[in-house]
Amino acid sequence: MLGSIIIGVKMTALRLQDKAITHLVSFFRKEWSGALLAILILSVAIEMVTSGKPFFHPTNLMTILNNSAAIGVVAGGMTLVILAAGIDLSVGAVMGMVAAVTGYIASYWGIPAWMAILCGLVLGGLIGALHGTLIAYLGMPAFIVTLAGLSVWRGSAHLSTGAQATPKLPSTFDLFGRYNPFSGIREQFQSGELTGVMETFGAFVDANWMGFFRTFQMSMIIFVVFFILLAVVVSNMRLGRYIYAIGSNEQGSRQAGINTRLYTLYAYVLCSMGAALGAMLFLGRAPYAKSDYGQMWELNAIAAVVIGGTSLFGGRGTIIGTFMGVVLIKLINNGLTLAQLETFWQMVVTGLIILVAVGIDIVRQSKSAIKVQQMLGVVAIVLALFAALTPLSALISSVISLHEHNSMMAMQNAGAKMVSYQYSRLLDETGVLNLHTIIADTWMLSLALLALVAGAVFAVIKLNKTLSYAMGIVFVLSALALIAADMAAAAPLLILGACAITGLPAVPYMFDRARELDSANG
Repeated sequence: MLGSIIIGVKMTALRLQDKAITHLVSFFRKEWSGALLAILILSVAIEMVTSGKPFFHPTNLMTILNNSAAIGVVAGGMTLVILAAGIDLSVGAVMGMVAAVTGYIASYWGIPAWMAILCGLVLGGLIGALHGTLIAYLGMPAFIVTLAGLSVWRGSAHLSTGAQATPKLPSTFDLFGRYNPFSGIREQFQSGELTGVMETFGAFVDANWMGFFRTFQMSMIIFVVFFILLAVVVSNMRLGRYIYAIGSNEQGSRQAGINTRLYTLYAYVLCSMGAALGAMLFLGRAPYAKSDYGQMWELNAIAAVVIGGTSLFGGRGTIIGTFMGVVLIKLINNGLTLAQLETFWQMVVTGLIILVAVGIDIVRQSKSAIKVQQMLGVVAIVLALFAALTPLSALISSVISLHEHNSMMAMQNAGAKMVSYQYSRLLDETGVLNLHTIIADTWMLSLALLALVAGAVFAVIKLNKTLSYAMGIVFVLSALALIAADMAAAAPLLILGACAITGLPAVPYMFDRARELDSANG
């Protein structure tokens, strides 16, 4: 009797395990699965290590969406081009040019703001049409055309506006950014102008203003609606189906009767118009227009698209994946900003993220258990490196500044002739003391985190179960050490890394079991 019960329990556990494996395999076959899982783990980790307002508070989530809006619509347009096996390196320059020209003609030419906005969107479409014509009809490589466009449109923006900032923009631009559709209702309620149902609604808005409605802005609404419409177009309309077909096999699509040149042109037009809309969303939150907006946005847009699971080789990907990629990029950048990591280091991080995302795409196509294990390990290594950058960047900057100070002091004492920028490297006694304090506070933690990176590399090389679990524990302990050192903003990266490295041993079994289940059901 007892034996039959035990056997029954084992069979039930095996069925539950098989069901879980089936669902996991089905989940990870979706291109956006990695981005969603990373968002969930990072969000929970941030919630755990930060104090004050909960991370999942509605106002915080809406703030993330508001901050993601401008780069998000740029990435949405970029998705269409990459799905068609193309690339557009000019979106940042197009965004900067459209923003500058739109603000310039609204400020200095006396053109009504709404007409200036329309002109900016049309300008974006014309630029996309030019790119698409050169690529689709003249056969020029997309990389060369858009790389040239990056320089041409940025230079044109500086030339057309004198590289000067405009005066404060008209309030019409707020409709693309900071405008809150509930602020007027609240003001009318507070002044006693509402009656009946609207008065009740106004009271509700006023009572929940700080907890919800305060961060409800038009940029978030446009961002979400844009992606919903784009997802519908890509998934349910001829344009989307043909773009997927062109990205998968352009020659086969042409033989099937698809006008590949025309739909490639459409992809580049929509991409540049996405950059133009991104410019309007940015102007809706900026006080003035300037021609240097959008620098390096092409890198961030490509990163968001690739992180979202869209293949750089074309033909595979989703719009919802890009949406998640944008949110994930923003989460990582916000965490690094809170960790006081300089902008230049964040550019390094973005480049590494693109490399990892492309590697994940290649591994997904290989369908090899060992390669998946190695890729998970690489993710853990990169996350440990990101966390190490927080104290390491402060240490490196302090050591360099102190060395420059000492070098300038030596030159000064030797009677060497010095220029102004060399004198600027000289520090007072307080500055030198601060640098010594930073070095003393960060060198040990920096070495410990670099050792963690080395340990993760060793674990990936060996692919040993015990070593993987041990490194997962070390990752968590390192996260706690960062929290204790007042660097809690980088701790979620290590928690995500712990999840990645402890998942290594389960991969081969899941692969083998999934194949058995497929064979049994097939």
